Amino acid sequence: MTTFDQKAFLARQPPFNRLADPELASLARELKIAHFDSGEVLLKAGEMPACLYFIIEGAVYEIDGDPDDRPRQKETDSPRNPAPGADSPWCAIALYGAEDAFDASALLEGASPHSFVVSEPTCCLQMPRPVFLQAVQSYPQLTAFYQQKISQRLAALHESDNKQELAAFTIAKIQDAFIHPPIFVPAETSIHETALAMKANQTNSVLVKYGDEIGIVTATDLREAAIIQRQSVDDPVGPLATYELISMEPGDFLFNALLRMTHHNVNRLVIRDVKTIHGILEQIDLLSYLSNHSHLVALQIDRARSQEDLKWASRDLLNVIRDLHGKGIKIRYIMQLVSELNKKLLRKLFSLIAPPELLENACLLVLGSEGREEQVLKTDQDNALILRDGFHFPDLERITQEFTTSLLDFGYPRCPGNIMVSNPYWTKSVTAFKDELFQWIVNPTADSFLQFAIFFDAMAVAGDENLLRHVKDHMYRLLSDHRSFYSHFAKATVAFETPLGFFANFVVEKDRDELDIKKGGIFPIVHGIRSLALEYRLPQTSTVDRITALSQRNLFKASFGAELIEVFTYLSTLRTAAGLRKIHEGQTQDNYLNPKDLNKIQREVLRDSFKIVNEFKKFIGYHFKLNMIS
Repeated sequence: MTTFDQKAFLARQPPFNRLADPELASLARELKIAHFDSGEVLLKAGEMPACLYFIIEGAVYEIDGDPDDRPRQKETDSPRNPAPGADSPWCAIALYGAEDAFDASALLEGASPHSFVVSEPTCCLQMPRPVFLQAVQSYPQLTAFYQQKISQRLAALHESDNKQELAAFTIAKIQDAFIHPPIFVPAETSIHETALAMKANQTNSVLVKYGDEIGIVTATDLREAAIIQRQSVDDPVGPLATYELISMEPGDFLFNALLRMTHHNVNRLVIRDVKTIHGILEQIDLLSYLSNHSHLVALQIDRARSQEDLKWASRDLLNVIRDLHGKGIKIRYIMQLVSELNKKLLRKLFSLIAPPELLENACLLVLGSEGREEQVLKTDQDNALILRDGFHFPDLERITQEFTTSLLDFGYPRCPGNIMVSNPYWTKSVTAFKDELFQWIVNPTADSFLQFAIFFDAMAVAGDENLLRHVKDHMYRLLSDHRSFYSHFAKATVAFETPLGFFANFVVEKDRDELDIKKGGIFPIVHGIRSLALEYRLPQTSTVDRITALSQRNLFKASFGAELIEVFTYLSTLRTAAGLRKIHEGQTQDNYLNPKDLNKIQREVLRDSFKIVNEFKKFIGYHFKLNMIS
């Protein structure tokens, strides 16, 4: 190891990679190389660490337990690498591998809550405690890093991606974005005729010709005049127009267009050069430019006249998701955009299949992740249909079957639990759903808890939304008399183990080198927050909105709520990235990811994220007194 470049090694370790060359060289001279055998205890819980360890090669367990209680070796264990398991008093928290470091927190706080035991012959660099503490005090870059909460570390992780996204945006031209063709009307055109022109051309604004002048009038202007001011719809539109147009040229930068819209507090610009008007740039189109022209998918859906048209729009959704993710757009914004497009698509499909009579007397619902607006990639169909009491439609079965079959053709897989409108259990009257809620709440079973959870996240997509409201109002009346339901419902939050020791083939599924990030991290947050939202009768459906609302009620500290949001976002981002990777490689998209596909920083943040998940599970256990439930 005499030729080992300690400075180069340290330069790869966050946050030391933020230091200047002279500072790195000074610290590197203080490092010492040490070798350890399998089973050696480097640090016991409660002890003051003597140094910060950087693993060059080998592996070290962080355990919650007495390291002197040696695990009994199994025949399947390596003779030099006994692993914590079901028969071991050790509870493995994490496994540290090459280029991982530990335990900075213990150095700063004075003692370690856990023990560290060598898993296999290991070589480390050691930074003595006085040197580490002096460095943290001397270099602001280190101070800032070690004072960061996980939410701040996650923000830093995305910083470079956001810079790339901004750079791409600042060189884009207006002509690169979607520009609405100009629609002209004479100033004497009536308000009613102008509204019809907007509807026919599917636009929110038209240009008004008044002699040699050109003005603009928007749908908002028409509503203001006809509804608020109560003008006659036969009045001319000319006086409503704004003739001091704010305009830009097609070759101007999109970034400058955004600045101009912000400065003038407008949502659209007239795009022209000299006297030629090319059209209207809407703010929504400007902002959606980064999303691989997501507005074009929305237009495809709006203008679809057949299921085949919708099918093509649905196929384009994957490209939108891939492009958004590749440009570093935060997952929660991708979720919102994809959710809006999905709802638009389902609404359009249902309107193409269902006659007006059915639309007026039914409410189409999306359930589960779609209801929470957290679906990104196409997952199982989860939908239902509530029918008005007393309404009967003879051709209902054919329509619901066609709806499910069409979505299957669009690439939305069948729900393994058959939670789809084609299943009569999920297509029934208001009273029938109320009766079902009574059974779910008063006589719950393992299956009914799942069904209740999925239904609780329901969101109306098409038809009469009041039907869903009636059913949910009844749900809360039932819960008022059955308070014990909350704790039993929340119990699923702690049903799965959190895979804290996730990398280096540690705590992955037995039949694959992957971990289930949904089961191990995303689901506990979603269901725990859902349980609290149910108890507090929150109207919000998305997990992030629910966390924010609960924080505002002081249920937990705002800082913890912020960390939960960031952890949920990060885990969802990793899940999406893994799914896109598998689709690209021709594999089936699922909830699994291979920890080896993550870089060192991603693994560290994932480990910290799982620790936050565990903290939240403890909170849920305490809040709902889960230890008192059999």
